[in-house]
Amino acid sequence: MKTHFWGKTFVMNQLSIPPAIARLCGDELCERVPQLRLAIGHAHRERAREHAHALRGLAANFGLTGLASALAGLEAAARENGDAMLPAFALVEREIAPALETLGYC
Repeated sequence: MKTHFWGKTFVMNQLSIPPAIARLCGDELCERVPQLRLAIGHAHRERAREHAHALRGLAANFGLTGLASALAGLEAAARENGDAMLPAFALVEREIAPALETLGYC
């Protein structure tokens, strides 16, 4: 389905999500991903797990399955083995731009 708002068309994985709500999701991603990156950089496993968990729920609720899956992997890596966080976060980073594009967030 397509939603038209201020001259933009938003297509959301067969779901119509109001652009203002999609924007809130994009804002949350843009705010939390740097915090997640910082937690990983400082090897704060619990903080990284908390951010990954929150973002995974957000991604799943908006149908961003690739991002949700990558975040689930990062959450597991933070819980089990801190050394696996960096490769798991690389997968998350690859999914951010497609997720923002899906949200119509530019």
